Amino acid sequence: MAKGANKGHAGVDAEHKVAAGHENDAPLWGVSAEFDDASSLLDAISDLAPRELGRLDTYSPVPLPAVADALGIRHPPMNVVAILGALVGGAAMMAMCLYATAYDYIFNIGGRPLYSWPAFVVPTVSFATLTGAFAVYVGLLMLNRLPTLNHPAFNIPNFSRSTQDRYFLVIEARDAVFDPDLAERALAGLSTRPRLVTRVKR
Repeated sequence: MAKGANKGHAGVDAEHKVAAGHENDAPLWGVSAEFDDASSLLDAISDLAPRELGRLDTYSPVPLPAVADALGIRHPPMNVVAILGALVGGAAMMAMCLYATAYDYIFNIGGRPLYSWPAFVVPTVSFATLTGAFAVYVGLLMLNRLPTLNHPAFNIPNFSRSTQDRYFLVIEARDAVFDPDLAERALAGLSTRPRLVTRVKR
């Protein structure tokens, strides 16, 4: 009984948004659903993921490892990126110091060895830390496709609350299997009732 009431309530919202969406010709980005808590969002993903409605994505105010696992999102190897960036930067700094003192500008004092690498450990470690952090920064920008001046998710009603207390699930219109009518019916018929189901324009 509760499930049927849920479908009717969310379906009205969805129908209202569908009618509003036909007023302009902007391409469709996807269909979104708004939830009150993380558990409702996770239940919705569990219901929708096996149905192959299209690419699922979520937006939430806090990290949700369980949601990432349910979506099959693999964690990027940022630790590997940081280590590689630090190794490359440290090697470059050590090579520059050795080249400068042993080849480019030799200044021998008291017969000291030209390749006195211990003298360059401090700048090498400092520069390696810098390049490792920079590699992580660039890697995160690339993985998140940033900078992006505007994103279709900003067209979701109440989306500003995704940084406060709302959880959003989107079925994106990327895949050939995407059908907006089917996506809306699936979201409106969830056992965990969404607050709002709406089509989102680009």
